[in-house]
Amino acid sequence: MTNNSGKFRAFRWMALICAALIASPLAFAGQASQSQEDEIQKLLAQADAYSHKGDYKLAIGGYLEAAALSQSKPSLSRAYFGLALDYFYLRDMANSVKWMRKVSEVDPNKEISELFYPKGFTQLFNQVQKERREKLPAAGGEEALKKEVPAKVVEDRKPIRQEAKKEEAPPEAAAKLPARQPAPAPEMTQPVQPAKGGHWEVGAHYSMWGLDLIKGLFEKSLTDRLGEEVQDEVVKQVQNLHGILVQSSYAQELTLDTSGSNYGLEIRYYSRGRAGTFSFGLSLEKTTIRLAVAGKARQDFSNGSYAAANADAVITTSPFTTNFSFRWDFNAGRMVTPYFVLGFGISSLDGEYSYAWSADYQSGSNKETISGESETGDFEALSTRLDFQIPKTFILLQLNFGVKVEVYPNVCLLGEAGIWDGLILRFGAAYRF
Repeated sequence: MTNNSGKFRAFRWMALICAALIASPLAFAGQASQSQEDEIQKLLAQADAYSHKGDYKLAIGGYLEAAALSQSKPSLSRAYFGLALDYFYLRDMANSVKWMRKVSEVDPNKEISELFYPKGFTQLFNQVQKERREKLPAAGGEEALKKEVPAKVVEDRKPIRQEAKKEEAPPEAAAKLPARQPAPAPEMTQPVQPAKGGHWEVGAHYSMWGLDLIKGLFEKSLTDRLGEEVQDEVVKQVQNLHGILVQSSYAQELTLDTSGSNYGLEIRYYSRGRAGTFSFGLSLEKTTIRLAVAGKARQDFSNGSYAAANADAVITTSPFTTNFSFRWDFNAGRMVTPYFVLGFGISSLDGEYSYAWSADYQSGSNKETISGESETGDFEALSTRLDFQIPKTFILLQLNFGVKVEVYPNVCLLGEAGIWDGLILRFGAAYRF
């Protein structure tokens, strides 16, 4: 009895040792497999982060490494999809389509929406998926799928099929078994957000402002008004010195000059992200506007004498304005994107003016200087002088056409021309995030 008990204990220890030797490699393999999957997920997360920041080449390297290590359909689908999207943003359409087809091989039912991805990419991806689904039945269904799925995906399937064969019930028991339920669909991976997509854009700009192209519409009325005032003052001064003189001809050469500058900061919101073409902007602007009338005038009298005058009038205002604008981009996602801007602004209106004239009176060989007039003041004083109430606030109207050029991922240079209560030529830079 004792001998048998000893043999039994020896046999039990041998069995335990064998089990440990068999189980150790399996446990090690399981740990290694889990460790590798963790590494793949880290690679995918890092690639996603690079893609979000617009570092597409670094992102592509991460996705390629993850795809090379992975044998899981969800991970492969995520890696292939990231590659397709990043190559699309790099405008490498051949490679983008290549990886779209890879996604279709491992995840033929995947679909995406224009709410999250550029319109062109979405349409192309869904078209590739549709062609794939239409191709499978005609090519022999499951057999065609075997041929086109990558080798490592097929290997991933083999253990499942072998296990299914082992568990297959004998024919006489098959009728008693309930119908096999379809396998649950694999969990959809979260879509990779468009890398260049953020919803916000910040920018700065500088502009040159003027009315030179349209000043002909009102230049004559302004110069005539100033000329009449100069004429009245000259005649009054001459007659105070030399008595009543009869006026004859009067001529003037007064010109209008308009100039100014504008600079500001802007923040813009895209409600549909990278795929969106419409945005709303808010900006703070500093605008300087200068209107100047200057030139010469001559008043002749019937006795042959005359007075030659020089006149100069300047109005300057430099308001801060708050502006709201709506912008529509065309061909969003391209390197060169034209756009249209419609907006308005509001500001308090204040400024300064200056007015001066001087004249020489010539009668025969006698020449004398007539004391002129010089005056400066603010807009309130100008309102009193003109007998016209200058408004305390004013509205700016903006109607611009522009083009932006992407010079670096998410960084654009902009150029605009249009109306800004005058004509404006604007240059700026913006960053999209």
